[in-house]
Amino acid sequence: MKISSIVFSRNDGFKEDKRCLAHFLACLETFDEVVYVDWNSDEEKGSLLWRLEDRIPKTGKIKHIVIPPSAVERLATTEDAFKVNETLTRNIGMVRSTGDWIVNTNIDIIPPSRLELENFINKANKDTFYTVSRREAPLDVFNKYQAEEWKEFYTELSKTIPERHFPAKVTPNDKYSLINCCGDFQLAHRDIWMKIKGFEEGMDKFCFIDTNVQKKAVLAGFGLEVAYSPPLFHIEHGAYTITEDGEKEKSDKWHQNTKQKKYNDAMKWVENFQFTENRKDWGLSNTDIEIEIL
Repeated sequence: MKISSIVFSRNDGFKEDKRCLAHFLACLETFDEVVYVDWNSDEEKGSLLWRLEDRIPKTGKIKHIVIPPSAVERLATTEDAFKVNETLTRNIGMVRSTGDWIVNTNIDIIPPSRLELENFINKANKDTFYTVSRREAPLDVFNKYQAEEWKEFYTELSKTIPERHFPAKVTPNDKYSLINCCGDFQLAHRDIWMKIKGFEEGMDKFCFIDTNVQKKAVLAGFGLEVAYSPPLFHIEHGAYTITEDGEKEKSDKWHQNTKQKKYNDAMKWVENFQFTENRKDWGLSNTDIEIEIL
């Protein structure tokens, strides 16, 4: 059984290096393949991963895909698209992954251990789409550890942070979200992701992407379930971060970025959604894109 993870980001400091590094280090132990898509990073700065790679072991597990601003301009679907197109990035990574099971996750998530995830998948139904509820990792706990100490961080949280039960609906007849922030760890067999053509690439703004893809799975005849274990942790955002030197550093990027976001239409993409608008070559599957192996 091969398990792949798909994650995306941008080199703009929105998610600081420490949490990104902890994510990659943890994922290398959990997954057989980690597909990272860097979207729209300033070409002078380059990919976020290049900034971290000296601290990441070269295992050959990471597939690194860079979509620079010059390409983003040609791919933008609307003038007010968000700076990072979450749906297209995930799809680009997904169609180039090779796992039997595929997890779409985020760069501030510390995943379950390999053993815990294998135990879950061994009991899972190949015809069911799963969303696993994250647990919140307090910033003060994260700040006690270096990024390379992610395992100690994970162990402490596993003993102290309970399951997160947070039901949610984003439209009056939404039966698909199941939980708030259902996109932090979406797991399904490869056949499901391919059948539903991944995420809707017309959703180039913020929010409801995760709910939409879960509705897509149901419309295609698959089951949909929420799980509260195995434990996985979202590193909370705060007013400050701790640098590698142990100094406090003001961090308003989260709040600034949130204010600037434009949102997908929940009524269109959740309440009234009935069929995919993705093309046959979703995820740019017919486009030759360079992949760096790290």
